[in-house]
Amino acid sequence: MKENILVTGGAGFIGTALVKELFTRQYNIFVLDDYSSGFKPQNHIPGVTYIEGHTVKIEKYFKDININVVFHLGEYSRIATSFDDIERVWKSNSCGTFHVVNFCKKRNAKIIYAGSSTRFAEEGVNHSPYSYTKSNGAELIKNYFEWYGLKYAICYFYNVFGYGYDSSSVPGYESVVSVFEKQYKADKSLTICGSGYQRRAFTYVNDIVAGLLKAWKYNKNEEFQLNNTKEYSILEIAKMFSNNIIYVDDRPGDRATSITTNNNARELLNWETTMDINEWIDNIKNGGNE
Repeated sequence: MKENILVTGGAGFIGTALVKELFTRQYNIFVLDDYSSGFKPQNHIPGVTYIEGHTVKIEKYFKDININVVFHLGEYSRIATSFDDIERVWKSNSCGTFHVVNFCKKRNAKIIYAGSSTRFAEEGVNHSPYSYTKSNGAELIKNYFEWYGLKYAICYFYNVFGYGYDSSSVPGYESVVSVFEKQYKADKSLTICGSGYQRRAFTYVNDIVAGLLKAWKYNKNEEFQLNNTKEYSILEIAKMFSNNIIYVDDRPGDRATSITTNNNARELLNWETTMDINEWIDNIKNGGNE
């Protein structure tokens, strides 16, 4: 019998890439998405069941469906805007995630959680509402294992890029590479927030999907940092597109660098990255899409 898989946020950027791969493997796939950034019907895959709604009501939507595993990607996912959107952040990343975790506990379903690498920042987990709530979500999951035996894998993402990353038309909700790409194609100056010396690891979306699937099949509870070992400054990324650059004020909550604290994904999952951000940008400039 096919396993029933639930992907929260499955109509967003990473969620859509994950659902596409799961669908090729012939699972029964359900998506729960509030479409705050995901697109419908553009990101819908025929044969997948899509439910529009918030994760706080997950029990209502799936009370009669036997879900075997949950990929929980459906949270608020931007740092700078989280200061103004704190009520929405709390409902999504705290209330919503509690209901998803409790749902998995009741059904003995494994949860694969999309953690944020911001929790490892030198500035600490409290440097933004986003980072604070995401870090608490990871801790809640680990505590649910201690309290109730919850099965989990936590996968930390590092500045994901790839086809479909333009998941929002709202300013502040896009990734920096997506912003630079749009400015480059419109022959505009590329805007750098702050000094541009902030350093980041950038990870290809298909590599993230591969890591999520490997983490699901790993038979122990573990945390995995899905990072590219190469890091670049924001200024270096901008110059890969153009030297037509202007500087604007720092964004709230911006951190100095990406930090990796373990190599578990490579050691335990035999996971590696397959594309570097400079290859992606070269492809864009040469007229490619992915």
